[in-house]
Amino acid sequence: MKYGARSSYQRRERDRTNAVLHALLQLGPGPHKSRDIVDAVTTMDGAEVRRRLLQLFDAKVCQRPRYGYWEVCPVVAVPSELPGLVHPTATPLLDTTLLLNSLHRRTRQAVLLHTHSPLTGERLCIGAAGFRSVNLHRELAFTSGAVDRLRRAPLDSDAPGLAMLASLVGHDIPLRQDLRLIRTAQVAVSEAPLPGWLLVSVPLQRLPGAPAIPGAEPRVVAAVSVMVPDRAETGPLVAYGSLLRNAVTEAIETSVVIARPRFAAPQAA
Repeated sequence: MKYGARSSYQRRERDRTNAVLHALLQLGPGPHKSRDIVDAVTTMDGAEVRRRLLQLFDAKVCQRPRYGYWEVCPVVAVPSELPGLVHPTATPLLDTTLLLNSLHRRTRQAVLLHTHSPLTGERLCIGAAGFRSVNLHRELAFTSGAVDRLRRAPLDSDAPGLAMLASLVGHDIPLRQDLRLIRTAQVAVSEAPLPGWLLVSVPLQRLPGAPAIPGAEPRVVAAVSVMVPDRAETGPLVAYGSLLRNAVTEAIETSVVIARPRFAAPQAA
């Protein structure tokens, strides 16, 4: 299945799960019988409604106070992190964390940092900021595999990997047209693994605070990305790219380069 077709399918799946949640909310606070929820959702049969209620239950959006009854969980706190998003072998630097948090404050969008594994040809998430939004958590929970694909995917699957791939390929090797444009612009844009969102990515020559040993690092070691709703027009996307490039340059120039390595690029398990 092509990525675009897969995204369209995932968007439909998310919308149908949201329809069940909307029906549950319309019934009001407190527990409601499964039959009442099924009757409120006229576009699905009982089996599908119950399956999607279980998805909401797994995502900790609704609960079952007793058999055959469902109710929406009260939102008592904004989640602090998204389990499973950052690759477990990542050991990010303090300056890198400060960069991600700064970009999140300036863009008000979720920000990701990916590196690449030379062994597997994958991009791996080693840092993230701005995933405290309850709505974003729910969208990721409703979309099967979205967190996994944000954490780890082939280099050529989306903007973070393409931003790195365009610079990793030797200058004496002919490039595809899309990679040539990315190398020239130093920014890549693609659909995100979460339907309805885009990734705007720029490459990093060095992680802020990482050791700068001549010849010890590849031409590009990582990519930083901002995840934005796909309703954004071309102008704002270009602005995001410029903001990322400028922030990355400033962060690398002002970070304190450590004398001994504290960071090892994560290796695929």
